Amino acid sequence: MICIRAPLRVSFGGGGADLPAYYERFGGVVVSAAITRYCYAQIAETADGVGQVISADYGQRFHWEPARLPKIASPLALPKAALRAYAERGALTRGVRLALAADVPPGSGLGSSSAMAVATLQALATRFAAPLSQDEAASQACALEIERLDMPIGKQDQYASAYGGINMIEFTREGVHVTPLRLSPATRAALDDRLLLFWTRRSHDSARILRDQRADTHTRPEVMASLHEIKSIAVAMRYTLEASHLDGFGRLLDDAWQTKRRLSSAISSAAIDEWYAAARRAGALGGKITGAGGGGFLLLYVPPAQRDAVREAMARCGLPEAPFSFDGQGVTRLARAPKGWRQRFALNDNASEAPAPISCSA
Repeated sequence: MICIRAPLRVSFGGGGADLPAYYERFGGVVVSAAITRYCYAQIAETADGVGQVISADYGQRFHWEPARLPKIASPLALPKAALRAYAERGALTRGVRLALAADVPPGSGLGSSSAMAVATLQALATRFAAPLSQDEAASQACALEIERLDMPIGKQDQYASAYGGINMIEFTREGVHVTPLRLSPATRAALDDRLLLFWTRRSHDSARILRDQRADTHTRPEVMASLHEIKSIAVAMRYTLEASHLDGFGRLLDDAWQTKRRLSSAISSAAIDEWYAAARRAGALGGKITGAGGGGFLLLYVPPAQRDAVREAMARCGLPEAPFSFDGQGVTRLARAPKGWRQRFALNDNASEAPAPISCSA
């Protein structure tokens, strides 16, 4: 049995510049960090050759008979597409049981779809071929989501998950380049200490937001101007972090958020604006909604002296905190399944109930 773990990410700046509508013309830059919230893919052969996929997050499972893979369609289009990709290469030679789970709900803005793609492909490769390199895992996940599933997304999430760490990721027509930020252990620890993450209890439809942004990039000059500014802020974030000017980085988070809000009216909302204003009044220097916007998690940069006040303000808003730290490994094979794995799926032969959703409040 093989169990693969791939980290989620928080994007600090540059989101939107990783879409081909922008980077193929101007080059894109994103600064992001992989975090200790994960997607998991466990794969094992079945004795009877019948295939099975179980998703704890969606409470869904499906079976297929040997040599009769399911069509790529919802629900669970992503694992179906990954299985079919391996079958088309002649690599999927035996029946498997593929179990998938994430530490956060779908639509959280932490790149869980791409992290799940990375984990699933690495699990299949490890079982039927050879483990993928970080670059191979990221590029194959991009091909799966963007080309095979026609998702209107960029490439930052796949590379952040595959590589781990805190990186500047550059996108051009020629390819993707990942540069780890040069941070001292003390700076990394201080940044970790100053970033807080809160669940808005609202999922988002990133595909709709990004599809609109892709179209607007070609037709609205003000969107292009905002993307230029977003990219320049991301570059500034890199050098501010490497210089250990952490409060300056926190203020750049605010600059990036205010600029990103101009891309689309769907990125923020009255409730999000109210929560962010409450955090700022309590002492947060900057922050943003993770992912494409519209919901998910609220990331805040908070100096140590204001942490308690910000946490109290967010509690009054009804937003639970999701503790995290930075992940430095990227996609990884685990020696054993995570704690509580069987309980998530009821992976006994007589199980009939759909698994319960995973809470993200712990």
